Amino acid sequence: MVGQVIETVPMVLSVILWLIVLLSVCSVAYWTYLLVVVGRGYESPPPEHGPSAVQVRILTVDSAAIVQESVDAIPDSITDRHVVAEEPMEITGATVHVVPEAFECEAIRKGRALEWARRNVPCEREYVLYLDEDSIMTDFEGIPDADVVQFRERPRRSGSWLTYLAEIFRMGFQVEQRAFPSLSVPLYAWGGGIAIRNDLEGSITWETPTMIEDTTFVWNAAAGGGVDFALARAKFDTQAPPTVRAMISQRSRWLAGSQQESGLLAPAYRLLTTVRNLAWALSPAVPFLTLVPLFVPGTIAFEAAFQVVSVVVFSFVLVWSALGVRYYDESWPVGAALVILSPIVSLLHSLGAFVGFVSPPTDFSVTRKVKPELVERTEREAEGD
Repeated sequence: MVGQVIETVPMVLSVILWLIVLLSVCSVAYWTYLLVVVGRGYESPPPEHGPSAVQVRILTVDSAAIVQESVDAIPDSITDRHVVAEEPMEITGATVHVVPEAFECEAIRKGRALEWARRNVPCEREYVLYLDEDSIMTDFEGIPDADVVQFRERPRRSGSWLTYLAEIFRMGFQVEQRAFPSLSVPLYAWGGGIAIRNDLEGSITWETPTMIEDTTFVWNAAAGGGVDFALARAKFDTQAPPTVRAMISQRSRWLAGSQQESGLLAPAYRLLTTVRNLAWALSPAVPFLTLVPLFVPGTIAFEAAFQVVSVVVFSFVLVWSALGVRYYDESWPVGAALVILSPIVSLLHSLGAFVGFVSPPTDFSVTRKVKPELVERTEREAEGD
């Protein structure tokens, strides 16, 4: 009996390791398909709606100093500016609205604030442009003519070098977003900001208890008859998570929220989302799987094929690192550091996804931002001195 158990262990381990690698293969293959086939040659549409068609709303809890920096960065040509906060604050250059404690709706936390603003902040503009408290509008040219317009992001270092490298790595993976306008349902919606046609917001609302408000809104809009989605050229500066712990918590919410809301999707998209989430959650193991045949020979069935496949999958970690460096136009020392540390950076980036999959958070916790003076300055800001 004991002998049978001992003989079974390598077989079970082999099956588990192959499943992990094959999940990663599916995810990598679809990412490649999106980038090379679906999104090939995509160019962001030119802006058709100028500043007069935009109302800006910045969401915050109580970070007045951070919000003030974001308000100061709004182009002067955009005059309809609002801050939606949980606590009273003084902000120059924008109207501050405080969400009443007595306000109740189905949405929670940030979604609750979004829904209150939808109901109570008058808007006569074509678009509502939502920004997080740390979103710095750079290179704003206007808004393309679409129902939902995703503005890209460029997270700045706010403390940890490891979380900053992880954000560069994430931006390399997220170049897949150029394919989203061609999909019937964008796979997610997060970035530097999101502009929503005013009429669409009124019909869809934010009345969903979720941890991924932007993505859930887009999925609800797609389920209600389709949504015209565009990716803007502009990249808005944001803050990278200040600590590894904060990043893990953030990624955990993203994955858990995606899984919880996947029921809004058609079965094929739901399966695709689950496979991608599983691959993301288990990806920290991939760099180490390549070593298993070397240190424990004979453990895995079709050992040579496994080693080849796992090395190919791991090579995409380097691909995403290189694409991230290009996206940022980062210096070669930072790029070299990311490539050298890519196994560690990939592990940290995905660790939160693993936590979110095996132990989904039950409450929303805000990723606290650091004071503006502690954030790495961009070349644009340095040149302005």
